[in-house]
Amino acid sequence: MSLVERVDEFAVFGEILTKSAERSSRVVVVRGAVATGKSELLNGVAELAESRGVTVLKATGLRAERRTPMAVLGQLLLGDAQMDTAGPAPGGAAASVEQLLDDARFTAMLRDPDSEREEHVRAQVMRSLSGALLSSAAGGPLAVLVDDVQYADIPSLQCLQYAMRELRSKPLTIVLALRTGPHPARPLFGAELLRHPRLTQLRLTPFGERATADLLHQHVDEAAARRLAPAVHRVSGGSPLLIRALIHDLIEDAVTSGDPHPAPAGPVVGAAYRQAVLSCLHRGEPELSAVARGLAVLGDAATPGLLADLLQRSPDAVSAGLRELEAAGLIDAGSFRHDVARTAVLDDMADVDRLALHRGAAELLRRLGAEPPAVARHLVAAGEARDAESLDVLWDTATRARRDEDASFAIDCLQLAEEACPKGERRGEMLAELTRLIWRLRPATLGAHLRALRSAFDEGWLGERAVPVLLSGLLWQGRFEEAVEVARKCQGAYEGTSVAALYLMTGSVRATYPALCDRLAPDNWTPAQGATDGMSARGGDPAHKAGAALHLTLSRGCDPHVTDLAEAVLQGARLGECTLDALTNALSVLIYSDRLERAAHWCDALLRDATKLGGPGWQAPLSAIRAQIALRQGSTEEAVRFAENALSWMTPGSWGVAIGSPLATLISAHTVMGQYEEAMGYLDQYVPDRHRETRYGIELLYARGQLYAAMGRSHPALDDFLLCGELMIRWGIDQPALVPWRSAAAEVHLRTGGGAEAERLAKEQLAKCGPGQSRTRALSLRVIAEAGGPRHHHLLREAVEELESCEDRHELVRVLGALSRSHHALGELGQARMMARRAWRIARGARAEALCARVVPYSDSEVTAAAERPTEAEGVAPDELTDAERRVATLASFGHSNREIARKLFITVSTVEQHLTRVYRKLNVTRRKDLPHYLLADTAC
Repeated sequence: MSLVERVDEFAVFGEILTKSAERSSRVVVVRGAVATGKSELLNGVAELAESRGVTVLKATGLRAERRTPMAVLGQLLLGDAQMDTAGPAPGGAAASVEQLLDDARFTAMLRDPDSEREEHVRAQVMRSLSGALLSSAAGGPLAVLVDDVQYADIPSLQCLQYAMRELRSKPLTIVLALRTGPHPARPLFGAELLRHPRLTQLRLTPFGERATADLLHQHVDEAAARRLAPAVHRVSGGSPLLIRALIHDLIEDAVTSGDPHPAPAGPVVGAAYRQAVLSCLHRGEPELSAVARGLAVLGDAATPGLLADLLQRSPDAVSAGLRELEAAGLIDAGSFRHDVARTAVLDDMADVDRLALHRGAAELLRRLGAEPPAVARHLVAAGEARDAESLDVLWDTATRARRDEDASFAIDCLQLAEEACPKGERRGEMLAELTRLIWRLRPATLGAHLRALRSAFDEGWLGERAVPVLLSGLLWQGRFEEAVEVARKCQGAYEGTSVAALYLMTGSVRATYPALCDRLAPDNWTPAQGATDGMSARGGDPAHKAGAALHLTLSRGCDPHVTDLAEAVLQGARLGECTLDALTNALSVLIYSDRLERAAHWCDALLRDATKLGGPGWQAPLSAIRAQIALRQGSTEEAVRFAENALSWMTPGSWGVAIGSPLATLISAHTVMGQYEEAMGYLDQYVPDRHRETRYGIELLYARGQLYAAMGRSHPALDDFLLCGELMIRWGIDQPALVPWRSAAAEVHLRTGGGAEAERLAKEQLAKCGPGQSRTRALSLRVIAEAGGPRHHHLLREAVEELESCEDRHELVRVLGALSRSHHALGELGQARMMARRAWRIARGARAEALCARVVPYSDSEVTAAAERPTEAEGVAPDELTDAERRVATLASFGHSNREIARKLFITVSTVEQHLTRVYRKLNVTRRKDLPHYLLADTAC
């Protein structure tokens, strides 16, 4: 019913009051579901009547007093419900009324109410009470308003019936508010009402969208009211009580946010709405609350028949309750209009009642052949799995939930199943699967589950397939001795080559925890036959293939076939608990092979998936890898952002030994930016004692050496670099792709006068660079050139060419600085200053000014100002040159002939000449020596 219709109702009441004042009584019955505004309407009628000089007597039927004789009439006559209205005269008149009520109560308790004498007594009492009602108005018009008349006691109703019959010619208006419900209220009284000649019946229905908008407009502007009205009406069902609750939540939210003029896109469903829902149920009949609770427990599976079976009530009673809930605005089409309403009902139940309903629902659904997830939700809510069938349901549901990316529900199912399952291989499998999911969603609690796995292993009931999960967790936490102990025990516990031994032989373990080779017997460390040869087989295990690729990259060097295999793993595997290691290992292969652009592409895609699917155990390591990529690309700010994000996802204790990776990135990035205090702060972070025995520890050790070197602490820096080399050589992962310790040590030797040793180390590193490792080759060439002096000037130009195919802006700054120094030594001052400007410009874009200040020979204001002020040729936008023109111009600027350029780029000499002609015209230059090297800088940036 709209707001306008309610205004019309007041007009109806105005007409009724007018006619009753003309010596003709009127009776009005207002019907409506719970919380449809009946009480509010009666309050409005009372104000209207009083404004017209009508005496108003009010009363409310209470469920607790429905069996108390004369409870309602006592409120009317003694003024309990109307403290400010006229009533019986004080003193003797009030005593007289009290005596009449006592007589009425006495007659109501007579044993034989049908006897003629007792009927006569009752009639006299009724006549006297009717007179008392009328005398309350002192001869003027009278309005008697009774709310919730369905709870009124029978003697009071009988007296009202008598008054309706006997006072029809008096100025009397009787308004009765009656709540509709599953069961008729006082049917005999209702039948008597129908006999009254001047009866008016009104039925209150919910507000429509227009009335909802009008109500909202009292608190927000008209545009917001019209925008919010459809959604508010949908959530409230048009119930005035619920609409006002939503308005209250809206205002409360605005106050909390400090916005005096809120403009929300949708309704705010909060505490007021929740309380209003419970108010509706508590004011209704107990059957209404029972149906609402059953509906809240069953959720989407609820049907009238299923509710009837669960609640052990008749289908008709349940259907009537559902209709009443819909009329109250709580449900629509058999479901709660908002999930807050459902949770409010569930939370309002006593624990014992809620658990009993969930147990009953689980048993009922299982008996009816429902799908396992539907049954499992109730088993989890009840916290009980009493039989093997329940365990089957929970295991099946956990498997489905994990497949459907509902990891939280899978954890709930597995926790309940694991607790209820007897000790044995099946329970061990559940515990292992639970540990994987916990590692992803709640890594801070991983320790407890690893302890449970270890206890199960020690007690002898952990299945062999669950052992790798235990080993993986122990290695992650740096508990290498325990991992070795488990592996040794597995040798005699299981037949054949144990799963533990096979796990430790995988390339992933061998590359990530290389120090295990010092603790394990050779037969537990030597790869099984075909472990690497079969990695490229189609349809192979992604984890096996990616792990083998990583180990080959770090033990034998980069190989295009291995790199392509890693990218194939990234293309074919979907992010999951069992594939995370495979995917991160494949990303590491791309990083170590200097395929940074492809690594960034795949890592960004995986991060999007991890964010969508959820789980800090995924987001943290992927963010750390993305930070490492950004650092190698020369994007220091981005590297810091990703590394800090990685650390924010998990506590230091949850990171285990892998914390060395993000810490190394942060230290290196801040070092490049010249922020040495910030970098030193990360050296104080917690790391497990065994972190240095992993590749993450080597990365951290190398980063510390970089920091010491930048701060001028040459001896500690050299010690760190040489220790990296010692460990990497001992463990068989001595590849510069991991950390280029030789070139780093060589640079320290250059500072301390050890040029020969520096050149030796750099040449050793260059010999280890595999095909495609442009970044590492460029780094090695630069150090060799710096050690050899101007005679190796050409190596610096070669290093710049190598950097053209990768994205390391930091190394490009170093190479350009070395070129500047070399040109200066050769007396080519113009070229020297041009290289310096290029270095400063790139360094500024990469926030690496501190690095540039260390490697560029010019630090005077002239060079830095020139870096801010491009020359006429340098002012050309890079977009004005095509990629092909830029490549040709770059090679030409470094002195290559047209034939050499053609051979390098696999094009004809004629094509080179055509490109150069267009480049000269666009850049407004006439010869090669005037070509600016900033073209390459833009490419690298």
